[in-house]
Formats: sequence, C-alpha cells, structure tokens
Amino acid sequence: MERFPIYLRLSERVAGWTRGPEAAELMRATYNLPSDAVVVEIGSFLGSGSILLAGARKLRRSGQVYCVDPFDGSGDAPSVPEYARILSSHAKTSQLEAFRENIRNAGLVRWVTIHQGPAEEIGQNWSLPVDLLFMDGDQSPNGVNAAFASWERSLKRNATLALHNSTPREYAAEHDGHFRLRERLMAGSDYVLTQEAQSTSFFQKQCG
Repeated sequence: MERFPIYLRLSERVAGWTRGPEAAELMRATYNLPSDAVVVEIGSFLGSGSILLAGARKLRRSGQVYCVDPFDGSGDAPSVPEYARILSSHAKTSQLEAFRENIRNAGLVRWVTIHQGPAEEIGQNWSLPVDLLFMDGDQSPNGVNAAFASWERSLKRNATLALHNSTPREYAAEHDGHFRLRERLMAGSDYVLTQEAQSTSFFQKQCG
C-alpha cells in the first residue's frame, strides 16, 4: 500500500471527482479484494477513477478492471455541461481516445478492459461474478436505478459496492440518484454500510 501515492498522483492529473481520502479508500478496497478480482466501474469519463482501481490491481498483480461508459459525454442533466466544458480541451480527439491515452500514460493498459455503451445494457449481458462495483456514472434517479438493477445480480456475496457522491448533503435535482440508492440499501438487509469516505459510501453485499 506504500505505493498508492503513485496512482493517486496519476489520477489527480486527469479531470475527475474522486480525490483525497475517498480516492485512497477506493484504492484500499480494491487492493484488498481476492486474487483475480473482477472490478467494474460504471462511469469512467477520462479515467481518473479507473487509474485508482487499475493501479490497485496492478500492485496486487492480478485481477481486471472493466470500465463501462458510453464515452459520449452523456449523463444526468447537471453533469452534462461540466462534461462538455472539460471535453472542450480535448477537441482534437474523442473522449474514448483521451481515456485510452490516460490509461496508457499511467502504464495500466494490461489491467483495463473497455466496454462502451449504457451501463444497463452492458449489465444485462454480463456473465462474470463481480467483486467490486464502483458506481460513478449517470446520477439521475432513473439512471442509477436502471444501472443497479442490471448489475446487482452479478455481485458476489460479500462483494463491495461503492457509491460515489452518495453521502448526506443537499443535491441538485436529478443528481441525487446515488444518495437515494444508499438510503434504500440502508433500509434493507441485503447490504451493510461498511465505510464512508468523503462523498463515497461503501457497502458489503450480504446475500447472493
């Protein structure tokens, strides 16, 4: 774990929103997964979070990170203008190519597999049991519900579910999907909240 700072710094060089203690906790949770772990990231944007996940598995020397994103700048209504602003600095290349370049620059190509498309569509045909699911994509209530419904069945018993931007605070309209999911999971018995780090909630799946 003493090598985490390498990937924390590489992640910070890429536009993104997972920083500081929650970035370190996400790396720790991913690093502590079993050998050959299957890690799925919903919402990869330009790869800032992907570097944290894949960096942790590279340090463990096993496992794979599957990055799921439409790579077209789409998302919930409050986020789309911010995506467009950031992507305007990559006008000479596509979002997907910018993502690939960031992963290459971090030395993580071997540890990342890209799945381009809506999370709910890719999840419907998914067959690998998942050890950790990091949800950081479309954060509208409908978008979150569709993605979670599609992917939940693939989560192993004792798998980790990490919900970015989900801890209690005031949320913009159509940007509180992860918070609503967190509240629903906490009211049930299938998931246990194990950790909070800044805006990220970490759950362990109890059933399956």
